[in-house]
Amino acid sequence: MSESVLKSLCYLLDSPDFVEIQADQGLIIDLRYGSANNFVGRDMYGPNFQRAFLHKIAAEMLFHALHRLRSTHPEYGFIIFDALRPRSIQRILWGHVQGTPGEKYIANPDAGSLHNYGFAVDLSIIDPCGKELDMGAGFDDFRPIAQPQLEHEFHAQGLLSAAHLSNRQLLRAVMQDAGFRQLPHEWWHFDARTKSEVQAQFQIVE
Repeated sequence: MSESVLKSLCYLLDSPDFVEIQADQGLIIDLRYGSANNFVGRDMYGPNFQRAFLHKIAAEMLFHALHRLRSTHPEYGFIIFDALRPRSIQRILWGHVQGTPGEKYIANPDAGSLHNYGFAVDLSIIDPCGKELDMGAGFDDFRPIAQPQLEHEFHAQGLLSAAHLSNRQLLRAVMQDAGFRQLPHEWWHFDARTKSEVQAQFQIVE
C-alpha cells in the first residue's frame, strides 16, 4: 500500500466523521479497486485498505436504504463495490481514462469526486445466495447501456429486459427513498449530497 493511502487509512480510523461499513447480514463488501477485478486490472488499495468507509451522514442513509430493501425483500441485500476513495486513487483512475470516452465515468481529481469525501457509494443488490441481480450491464461498464438515462431506449430495442429494468428500479427506489441521488450515466453510483454542498462544508480525503 502506498504511503498516501496509508495516511488516508489512519485519518479515517482516527476521525469521528467516518464510519466503516462492515460485512453483515444482508451486506457484502467487494471493493473492486482493491482487487484486479476492475477496468484498470490491478489492485490499487493494497492489503490494508480492503475496508469500506463512508461519511457518517452517508452511512446512516445507506443503512436506511438497506432496511428499506429488506422490509420489502427480506431475502435481498447489498454488495458494495466502492465507497470512500482517497483522491490519490482518483488520480490513478483518471490517468487511465483521460482523453478517452471513459472520462465521463471518472471525476477529474483536481475537482474531486464525492467518493473522495465519503459521500458516494457504488453498489448493487444480491440475492439470498450472494449473487448479484442482473442489471443488464456490470459495474464500471462504460457502455451507454449502463446509463439509467438511456435504459428505456435499450429496453425498447430489446437489449435490456423487463427484469433488468425491474432490478435497476428496485435499487434506485430504495436508495432514493433514503435520500440518495443516482448518477444519470451509472446505474451503480449514488450520491448522498450534491457536490456543491459537500465541497462547501466538508474536507476531501487525500
